[in-house]
Amino acid sequence: MKRRDMFRLIPLTLPALCAVPGALHAQERSFPKQGKDEPLALMYTRRVREMLMQVRETQSDKILEAAYAIARTVEKGNRCWCCWDLGHTNNSDIFPERNGEPELVTAGYDEKQVKNGDLVLANFPWPAGYMDDLAKKDLFVVGGPCPWGGDIPNAAEYITPEIQRLKIRPFADIWIETNVDFMGAQVKIPGSPANLGPESGPLNATIFWMMMADACRILSRDGKPVKVKGDEPKLTDKAVRVSLNEPLMDNFFDTIMMQLEMIQMEMGNIRKMAGMAVDTLLSGGNVYFYSRYPESLANEASGRRGGFAFARGLSDGNIQGTSKDCVIMGTYKPDDEADLRNLDKMKSLGMKIASIGPVTRDSVIPGGKIIAGETSVHVGRMTDTYGLFAVPGFEKKVCPTSGIIATSILWTMSAEIVQQVIDRTGGNIPGINFNGALKWGGSYDTQMSAFSQSRGY
Repeated sequence: MKRRDMFRLIPLTLPALCAVPGALHAQERSFPKQGKDEPLALMYTRRVREMLMQVRETQSDKILEAAYAIARTVEKGNRCWCCWDLGHTNNSDIFPERNGEPELVTAGYDEKQVKNGDLVLANFPWPAGYMDDLAKKDLFVVGGPCPWGGDIPNAAEYITPEIQRLKIRPFADIWIETNVDFMGAQVKIPGSPANLGPESGPLNATIFWMMMADACRILSRDGKPVKVKGDEPKLTDKAVRVSLNEPLMDNFFDTIMMQLEMIQMEMGNIRKMAGMAVDTLLSGGNVYFYSRYPESLANEASGRRGGFAFARGLSDGNIQGTSKDCVIMGTYKPDDEADLRNLDKMKSLGMKIASIGPVTRDSVIPGGKIIAGETSVHVGRMTDTYGLFAVPGFEKKVCPTSGIIATSILWTMSAEIVQQVIDRTGGNIPGINFNGALKWGGSYDTQMSAFSQSRGY
C-alpha cells in the first residue's frame, strides 16, 4: 500500500473535525506579553501554555489524522516507530514499564526491522541516519519541526550544515506545526545569550499523548484494544469508561493546561527546592538530577540546550555524591522500589534531597513509605501515577500526565534558581547551554562548561 492510500482509511469527515474545538476556522490568539514584574519562574509555563494553545487551534485536525493513522497501522499488523522529540530523547516519557503507556509504539528506529507499511513519528533526527532510510521504504510519516534539524524556517544561516540537511518534512504525510524556533528554549534571561527552559518535553509530549489517546479510542471502537504497560491493577467492571463517540485529545489537552496552571500552587515548595540547589552551588557543592531511567528527568536536566552547564545526572546503578551535594529526584510513581532504594543510598552519602512527581495511585496516597515523605521538599501533587482514560476493552488507564508536568516543574524551578543566584550574588547568572545545532553552539557550550567548573555554576 502506498502511503497516500492510507488516507482513504482515515474517516476525517466534516462532523469528525467539528467535534474538535478549534480544528476548523482556527483564529489567531493574542497572548499577553511578558509583564514587567513577572517572575522568571512563571515565564516558562506561560510560554508552554501559549504554544500549546496555538497548536490546538491550528493543528487539531492533523493530530486527529495522526491518531487514525496510528490505529490503522496497528490494526494492519504493522509497527509504529517513535522518533518523536519527547524531551531530551525520543523515549523520555515512554521508558520501561511506563504506567499508562499503551503498547502502540517502539522507541527509536531499527532499519533492519522497519518494513513497508510501518508508521514513523518523526520530529527528532535520532537515531542517527534513520532519515536516509525513510527515502528507501514505503512508510507513513507523521512529522514536525525540531530545533535540532533543518525544518525550522529561516534558520539556515544559524544551523550547522550537517544539521541543516536533516529535513523530515519532505517525507511527511502529516505535518504537525509547532512554531518552535532554532533556539529551542523559552525563558529569556537578561544578560545570558542562551535562553533557559527547552519547551520540547511538555510541547511534544502533549501532542504525543493526544495522538495516543485517540488511537486507543479508535482501536477500542474497532474491537482491537492493546496491552498497557505499568503496574496498575486491572480495571474492574465498576470503572467509569470514556465515551468512544468523540475525540479524547481535547480532554487530555485540557487536563494538561489545568495542571500546568496548578504548578503555581506549589511555588512555595519550588522556591525551597531552588533554594536548596542555590545553597549547594554557592557553598561549592554539586547539584544532581535523578531519575530511575536515565532518559527521563536525569537526561532532561543535564547536557541540555536551554539547561544548566553545572547540572549532573544520576540514575539507577549510578549513584554518587557527598554531603556537600544535593539531588533533585524525578519520580513517576510515589513508591517505586528502585527509587526508594536509591533514595536510601543518597541519604547514606549525606546528600540533601528534594523530589518531583506524583504522590497518588488512582488519586489515593499509598500506605507505607513514599518518596514525598522521605525528602526535604516535594512538588508534583497535581499528577497521578496512572493514565487519565479508562478506555473500553483496555485493562488499564492510558495517557499519563506525570512526565509532562515533571519536566515543566523542572524548568520552572530552574528559572527560580537563576533568580535566586542573581539575588544572592549581586547579579551573577548561571551558565546556560546553547542549542548545539547552532554554528557557534558547540564552542559556546564548551566555554560554559569551563565557566561553571571554575565558578561552581
